[in-house]
Amino acid sequence: MSELKLEINTKNLERAIRLFPKELKYKIADGMDHATRKFLKIFKQTRLQGPPGIKGRPHGIFTHFSRASLLSQDIEGMGMVIFSDSKIARMHEQGATLKNPGGGKLAVPLSARKELFTSDGRLKKQYKQPRLLKNVIPIQLKGKTFLAKVKKKLRELIPIFVLKNSVRIRPRLMFYKTWDDMQNERIDILNKSIEKALNKV
Repeated sequence: MSELKLEINTKNLERAIRLFPKELKYKIADGMDHATRKFLKIFKQTRLQGPPGIKGRPHGIFTHFSRASLLSQDIEGMGMVIFSDSKIARMHEQGATLKNPGGGKLAVPLSARKELFTSDGRLKKQYKQPRLLKNVIPIQLKGKTFLAKVKKKLRELIPIFVLKNSVRIRPRLMFYKTWDDMQNERIDILNKSIEKALNKV
């Protein structure tokens, strides 16, 4: 089934430009503000709550997104942009391959070891430099190298990190896709803004 695509009501737009250009600019600006705020709300709810998106953190990726108005004397030049200068956000949007800049292997924490993480899923501070951990040794299991914690009393080796040459980050943020999926809603908001300007008649 094909998706219905809404379009700007050009007849109403041209009439509003002719009759109430100043009022139209205010209403269009309000509409753009509403549309971008709604987008950011949906983006946060659908892409920053964990799979299939990523898990957003307080003071994390979301706080690096900003909005800015494009000022113009003409209605045609009006607009609003949403942007981020976060390298982490770009990595999750486009995907990336992470490698150790020094050429060594990356120590990747095993997600099954819940004791490595805080209640909100972040790696605990004491595990952020795995090679400085005490009672941790490298072991080989099924062709892979792990860093294992030695529990002397129990005579156990507990793998807590796996060593990898690189880690592939899949693109899961879907910032642009979320924006594109809201096209009908954005157009509907702008059409209503035009109608509000015409209500002065």
